Amino acid sequence: MSCGLTFNFRKIKQVYCCRALIEVLLLQELLASSGTEITGSIGYIHQFVEMANETATVQLKNGTVVKVRGCKPAMGYSFAAGTTDGPGEFDFTQATNTTNPFWNLVRDFIFPPSPQDVACHAPKPILIMSGAIKLPYEWQPDVVPTQVVKIGNAFLTAVPGELTTMSGRRMRDAVRQQVIAEGGPSDPKVVVTGLSNMYSSYIATPEEYQLQRYEGASTIFGPHTLTIYLKKYRQLVTAMLKGTKIDVGPLPYQFPNQLISLVPPVLFDLAGWFNNFGDCTQQPPGVVHVGDTVSVKFISGHPRNNLLQEDTFLKVERQTDDKSKWEVVATDSSWETRFVWRRTAALKAGSEVEITWEIKDSVPEGRYRIRHFGHYKYIFGGVYPYEGTTRTFLVQKKQSYM
Repeated sequence: MSCGLTFNFRKIKQVYCCRALIEVLLLQELLASSGTEITGSIGYIHQFVEMANETATVQLKNGTVVKVRGCKPAMGYSFAAGTTDGPGEFDFTQATNTTNPFWNLVRDFIFPPSPQDVACHAPKPILIMSGAIKLPYEWQPDVVPTQVVKIGNAFLTAVPGELTTMSGRRMRDAVRQQVIAEGGPSDPKVVVTGLSNMYSSYIATPEEYQLQRYEGASTIFGPHTLTIYLKKYRQLVTAMLKGTKIDVGPLPYQFPNQLISLVPPVLFDLAGWFNNFGDCTQQPPGVVHVGDTVSVKFISGHPRNNLLQEDTFLKVERQTDDKSKWEVVATDSSWETRFVWRRTAALKAGSEVEITWEIKDSVPEGRYRIRHFGHYKYIFGGVYPYEGTTRTFLVQKKQSYM
């Protein structure tokens, strides 16, 4: 199989197509392999944790055991440097452990870190004291959710952040060892599910944190973030397996129902004189061939009037052989279709959509049509649905003259 696409929409679409293909191949491999049946009871446990108030113990190389704690959220200089495959702007570089007077001035204008914050996050040079900023909303979370789900001998550790590879390994090993130590299944299967319930940026190991590359600079609760998480997830496993009730923990920040938006609202839509929403202004050819791309246009309303989640802005339909009904062969979620909305007259609130359909080799011959669905905003108030349909057209195989 090949990842190559016959259309050239955007490079990012090619990337996602390749990823989807890889996932399909892996799924086929898993389905074809002999798996292990999961048996046993189901359980779960959840607790909110204020990381800056949490402590843990670590053993130094000389054998000394010291008490460490979490920090208020903050981002380091190397966060602004970005990653190797996605660099940032300005003069920021990865592995930065010193400050810059100019950027410190910018930082302090927004919110200066205290000496305690600087010491807590060392060796990270703080660029944004994100945990202290609450205007207009909380910039980064102080309180995070932790959770473990048990499905038979499988344990899902729901972590509210993006673990590095080594952090994930340590989390998996810590949970596995704790399950065995508490008399759980002798061969537990531990799955670390990152970015669960909340996003709190990266979780690097203490060693990775010292390097202060992008991941370390983006570990917002300080150098002992992973150490604290390992302690908390061990405690969760113990409480769940023993049936011990735990405190729910401090509740996280609650966002208001109405958030500030910098996207201007849709004022109204106009179809233009003697036109209606859904009118097809560019019809398909009467006959097209497999491998061709069909492009049609409709007078439309603004897509933000109704995002049509769990629905579609377009349908490509084929008439059944007995001509009794139309069957859907593609929607706006199909790889072979493209839906583009554009303004045609900004001051007059006019707009159109262009729908393109690439006819794949697997498409059967027959009579087809393309339909568009949307909503328009009336100038005197109210949002109303509309739809439009092209004339029918024939899809045929290309003639071979060989």
